[in-house]
Amino acid sequence: MKNIFLVITCIVFYSCSNHYSPAIEAVLKQAGSNRKELEKVLKHYSRNPADSLKLRAAEFLIVNMPGKYSEYYDAPWNDVATVMLRWTSVADYRQLVLDTYRLGSPVIKFDIEHITAEFLINNIELAFRVWQEMPWGHTIPFDVFCEEILPYRLFTEPLENWREKALASFADLYNLFITDSTITIVEACSKLNDRLPRFRMDKDFPAQNFSQLMASTRGTCDNFAALTAFVMRGLGIPVSIDFTPKWVLLPTGHTWNSVRDSNGVHISFMGTETNPGEPHQGTTYLKAKAYRYVFANQNNISTDLANIPPLLRHANNIIDVTHEHEFCADVKIPILNGYQNNTGYAYLSINRGNEWHPVGWGRTTSDSIEFLSAGKNVLYMPVYYNDGVQSPASYPFMLTDSGRFLFFEPDFSQMERITLTELTSPEYLFVNRMLQGRFEGANRSDFSDAEVLHRITEMNGLFFHTANISSSSSFRYIRYVSPQDGFCNVAELEFYDKNGNKLSGSIIGTTETWENSTMTRDKVFDGDAETYLDAVSSSGAWVGLDLGKPVAIGKIRFFPRTHNDIIYKGLYYKLFYWDGNQFILLHEQVTTDNNLEVTVPANAIFYLQNVTRDKEGKEGNEARYFVIIDGKQVFW
Repeated sequence: MKNIFLVITCIVFYSCSNHYSPAIEAVLKQAGSNRKELEKVLKHYSRNPADSLKLRAAEFLIVNMPGKYSEYYDAPWNDVATVMLRWTSVADYRQLVLDTYRLGSPVIKFDIEHITAEFLINNIELAFRVWQEMPWGHTIPFDVFCEEILPYRLFTEPLENWREKALASFADLYNLFITDSTITIVEACSKLNDRLPRFRMDKDFPAQNFSQLMASTRGTCDNFAALTAFVMRGLGIPVSIDFTPKWVLLPTGHTWNSVRDSNGVHISFMGTETNPGEPHQGTTYLKAKAYRYVFANQNNISTDLANIPPLLRHANNIIDVTHEHEFCADVKIPILNGYQNNTGYAYLSINRGNEWHPVGWGRTTSDSIEFLSAGKNVLYMPVYYNDGVQSPASYPFMLTDSGRFLFFEPDFSQMERITLTELTSPEYLFVNRMLQGRFEGANRSDFSDAEVLHRITEMNGLFFHTANISSSSSFRYIRYVSPQDGFCNVAELEFYDKNGNKLSGSIIGTTETWENSTMTRDKVFDGDAETYLDAVSSSGAWVGLDLGKPVAIGKIRFFPRTHNDIIYKGLYYKLFYWDGNQFILLHEQVTTDNNLEVTVPANAIFYLQNVTRDKEGKEGNEARYFVIIDGKQVFW
C-alpha cells in the first residue's frame, strides 16, 4: 500500500507540475526542442511557495518571449559593432569588415528557441535582488517591476548576463543606494546618469548589448537610451525607453528615457546627457505622438506586416504615452474613401517633405475612424495602408491650442477673397528684429537735431508695413535706426512726401556688414525684398537717405528681412488645394507685387508653388501646407 500511495503521489505531482496555462503551453510548443529549458525555469520556481512571485515573473517573460530575438554577425570576436567604429560609412564597414571576414548577413536567433534556463533564472534572481534591496523598491508595483526592471533584453542585441556587469561597473553607487534610506528614485537616477559615459552621436550600428555600448560610447539616440536603461534597471531603477517615430518639423525621429518616480509619474530625460526634469529634445520639440517600448506583447495592430507602415511595424511592443508630453485629445472623423478600407485600420500621418508619414493608428467602423491621443498644433492626414500602398482615408484635420477640432473639407459654397504674402512658414526671428526700431528726421548730417517720427511697436508679417507720419516739419535727412540686437535687418525702405510722391536721394548710414557680406546698405533701396542690410553691429546701426533739401514726410513703408519665404514681385506662382485625394490647381499668375490676391474655398488646405524658381516644387523649406483662418495664412 505504501508503494502504491507513493506511485499515486508521484503521478499527481507530475500532472500538477506540468499543468500550464494555455498561454504558457502555446509558447512551449513554439519553443520546439528548447521547451525543456523553459520548463526548467517554471519547475525551478514551482518547488517553493515562497517563490510564487518569481514564478509569475518567469511566466511573464516566457509568455511575452515570442517574436523577440538576437541579431548579430557570427564573428569569432562577436563584437562587430565595436570594430565598425573605425569606419565612417556603411560602404566602408561592409567592404572592410563584413566582406573581409566573410560574415555575410546577420544571424537571427529567436529567444524561445535558444535561451537557456540558467540565463533566465540568473536574470530573474538579480532583478528581484535589486528590487528588494533598494530603499524605494516597496513603491514599485509588481506590474511596473515586470516592465521596467525585469526584462532581460531591450531590442535585438546579442544576449549576455548584463546585470552582473552593470552591478560590478557601478558597485560604488549600488552600495550608496542600498545604505541611504532617504534617497528617492529620481535622485538615484540623476546620480547614476551623471556617471554614465558621455556618448558621441554617430552612425547607426547593429543593436548593441551592455558590453558593446560601454566599449563604444558612440551611436544614435537609441544607443544613448539603451545603455541608460541597461544600467538603471541593473541597479533597480525603473527606467523606460520612449520615442517619437518622426518629428513634426524635422526629418527624423528621436529616442529618450523616462524614470517612474515613487508616485507613479514618469519623468523624461535624455540618458547620458540630461537628468530627469531638465529640458531635452523629447520635451522641447513639437511631436505628434510619443510611445514607450514595453516587453509585454500588445495587440495594437492585428494585420499582416505588408499592411502596416514601416514606422509602426513594432507597434505591438509599444504603448502610447503622448498624454505625458503633449496636450492631446481623442478624435473621431468621417471616412471619405471607405472602399479602400481593407484591414479595419487607418493611420494618422504627418507631413514632411510634401509626403505623409504615418505615426499613429486608429480603428475604423463602417463610417468613421477613431484616433486616440492626437497631439496639438499638428496637421494630420488619415490614410490607409494596403500591401505597401498608401491612400487617403479622409480629409486633413488638426487640434488647436484650445482643443478646438478643425476638419479641412473644402467648401466651395463659401468663397473668400484673400491676400497671400508667404510661400512657407516665415522665420519671425528676422521679422521681430525691427521691433522697437525707430525712424528719425534731421537737418544736420550727424542727426544731432533728430526728431523721432515713428517707433515700431508691432510686426505681424512678411509684407510692407506702413507708418503715417503726423509731423509737419521738413527734413533733409531721414533714417531708420536699429533696436538692440536688430543688426539693422531691413529689406526695403520707401519714404513719401505729404502728396504721396516717393522720395529719392543719396544713401547714407552704416557701411560695415556682418562678416563682410554683400548685404550692404544699398540693398535697402534696390526694390528687391530678398536682399537686406545685415550690419556688423547688433544695435545702433542705421540706414537712410540724404534728400538734398528739406521735405515734409507723409508716410514710410518698410519691409523686414526675410528668409526666402515670401512672395516676390514678377514671379510665376501656382496655388493648389486638397480635394480629398490630391492637390488640384486653383489659381496661377505672375505677381505684380509682393503678394497674391486670390479667391479660395473656405475650410481647405493649400499649397503654393513658386514655379519660376522651383519647377518641381522641391525648393527651400518643406512646411508649405497652409490654411486660411480669419483671412490670414496659417502654416502648421
